[in-house]
Amino acid sequence: MKKFIALLSLVSFIQCGSSDQKSVSEVIATGTLEEIQLQKTEHVKTINQLEKELEQLNESLQAKDQTQKFVLVGSVELKEEFFQHSVSFQGSIETDKNILIYPEIPGLLKKVHVTEGQKVTQGTLLAEISDGGLRDQLEQLKLQLKLAKTTYKRQERLWKQKIGSEIQFLQAQTNYLSIGKSVSQMNDQVAKTKIIAPFDGVIDHIVADRGSNLAPGMTPIIRIINLSQMKVTAEIPEIHLPNIHTNTSAVVSIPVLGTEYKETVSVVGNFINPNNRSFRVEISLDNKDAMLKPNMTAAIEVNDYSNPNAVLVSIKNILENQKGASYVYKLVEEDATQNTYRVEKTFVKLGKSSNNKVEILSGLQAGDRIVEDGIRLVKDQQLVKNI
Repeated sequence: MKKFIALLSLVSFIQCGSSDQKSVSEVIATGTLEEIQLQKTEHVKTINQLEKELEQLNESLQAKDQTQKFVLVGSVELKEEFFQHSVSFQGSIETDKNILIYPEIPGLLKKVHVTEGQKVTQGTLLAEISDGGLRDQLEQLKLQLKLAKTTYKRQERLWKQKIGSEIQFLQAQTNYLSIGKSVSQMNDQVAKTKIIAPFDGVIDHIVADRGSNLAPGMTPIIRIINLSQMKVTAEIPEIHLPNIHTNTSAVVSIPVLGTEYKETVSVVGNFINPNNRSFRVEISLDNKDAMLKPNMTAAIEVNDYSNPNAVLVSIKNILENQKGASYVYKLVEEDATQNTYRVEKTFVKLGKSSNNKVEILSGLQAGDRIVEDGIRLVKDQQLVKNI
């Protein structure tokens, strides 16, 4: 406002010296509306012209005055760095060896040979179910098999001596083989009365009580778990599919334990879930200390992009104009002896960001120097001193 009044006074002074024009006071006192408006327009034009010339004079003074005070800025020189970007997901700890054992035949739970928390090896007898007379039936079939074998051998000898009919020999042979199959099937049924450990593990829970009436595939008996080898699984949106592969590096964090595992992706699913448009990823985890438990929550960071020669800029040094375009202030050396630089507003194309830094895809290169401290105090083409 003071600048405007000074300029207006200057214009008035100039115009007061002109004898062929009315002064402002005269126009205001005796002039018509049109004359006042015309006088105002002339003054505005004069002020605009003077402001433009004043700005040019200031720029010239700034360029030529060696004693002027420069804005002091801090800068950083850009270098090539290794850049790695990761995407984060939530997963769940699982194991392939975590099963509830169900009976295959009906019966009463006769005996349990293990206790909860006990370590067992594959093939260990865990429990027994009452056979319901299966063993007696097996013994009967064995006796029938013995008789059928004797009859078959005798008919075979007679047939070789051309004694008896062929049909008698074939009937004896068929009966012997048929009873043999029945004995084999009954052996399988009797074997199902014994519950055997399918793998090495720990008895986590004995579900059924001794004497319980068991229904095949319906009544659980024992839960057995092997925690030596675990895995974390996660559902990942399909948009990440092109960047995540088998052996892609990953970091798995277990918040409740405060532990972290640096692993690689072991399995990438080939099926896209139509309900949430995601695919399955698995990462194997070694559980030597047995601290990982099924269904624990895990945080996963999977590396989806790497660049060993990236040019990175701190996010705080990136500015944005009204159109959303990103730019930085680059320093161009003016006078090495005076340590003075000219500020250049440089637009850049941004890539992925991580750890408060963003990759520069174009606009800058290694070796360039940009303003870091005092970024809000400078403007394009301004002369500054680097501290």
